[in-house]
Amino acid sequence: MARRLPATTVAKNGNAENRAALHELVQAGDRVGLIGYVEDHPAAWCAVAPRPEYYAIMHSRTLPIDDPDDTSIWAINCLFVKTGYRGQGLTLPMIEAAVDYAANAGARIIEAYPVKTLPGDPGRGVLSTFLAAGFTPYAENRTTAKRNIVVRRSL
Repeated sequence: MARRLPATTVAKNGNAENRAALHELVQAGDRVGLIGYVEDHPAAWCAVAPRPEYYAIMHSRTLPIDDPDDTSIWAINCLFVKTGYRGQGLTLPMIEAAVDYAANAGARIIEAYPVKTLPGDPGRGVLSTFLAAGFTPYAENRTTAKRNIVVRRSL
């Protein structure tokens, strides 16, 4: 539920309540993301949904948020590859799957917030991988983020 709720709410809820809330979203048919499998084993996760569903993004003090109510702008806000599967090139296919998923759901733009370089929080992906997936930097002169960059791809 990170980034879908205020950080204080996520912290107050604790793991069990946040897990239950995410389960409820999935059961309700809400779009929450994708799971990547390697030989029938879950190996990667990509959180992707319409951008207005992410509280932390919509209330960011550092990111340039244009058209805040536009549900045709989707966001990839988390990428995770499970230990044991890292270094196998799973991130790019997850990004490409997220792009396809968003496009098939009617998105016209998809954006993400990767780290420019490592070290940094790789949980949002790294810039070079998004560039390889056809994303381009967006509004660099309007962000105060030091380590992250906004990238976009039109669909």
